[in-house]
Amino acid sequence: MEQTDGSRPNTRPPMELQPTNAVYVGNLLFEITPQDLEREFAAYGEIVSTRIAQDPRGLSKGFGYVEFKDIEAARNAIEQRNQTIFEGRRLVVNYMAKTRNAPKPKNPPSKTLFIGNLAFEMTDADLNKMFRDIANVIDVRVAIDRRTGQPRGFAHADFTDVESAVKAAQVLEGKEVYNRALRVDYSLSPSRQSGGGRGDRAPRDRAPRDEGASF
Repeated sequence: MEQTDGSRPNTRPPMELQPTNAVYVGNLLFEITPQDLEREFAAYGEIVSTRIAQDPRGLSKGFGYVEFKDIEAARNAIEQRNQTIFEGRRLVVNYMAKTRNAPKPKNPPSKTLFIGNLAFEMTDADLNKMFRDIANVIDVRVAIDRRTGQPRGFAHADFTDVESAVKAAQVLEGKEVYNRALRVDYSLSPSRQSGGGRGDRAPRDRAPRDEGASF
């Protein structure tokens, strides 16, 4: 049986997970940002951080996480928001499953870097300063939310060759900007395809549209 919001009902009982102060939020629109999550869940307790899971291209996977200051706030969020409608989608909200702390393997080196965990208040001047001493940069592009015009918290940097990208990754990995440690990986596709939400990629036989903000 289909729901009026176009999503299938969740007939399975929620997974019994160990209570924690962080919650998983699933079945999100691909355009939803960490700021959207923070606004939507702020009523249930003090929020430490929010994030949207992204694929290697920097595109949303359709789910995210909200970390609260305490477990009680997380419990309130689950009780109040699981199976409720947000932006036309029926949310799945549960405690975040604990995972092993093994580091995620990097993508194979390429000429394009993905730079994640950028502070939303970063300016073009900040980006210029960050790349000032890095050689052979062709372009740096901040992904922009097409609905709001606001940054999505990540960028891509194109280099003249793979060796230059590898050297830049070594410099940028873990670098703190606005008290946030950068997360750096190699992009599997050209950065010019990553500005908008999922489905905004250009056809292969056409030049991709410029969706990001450059400096």
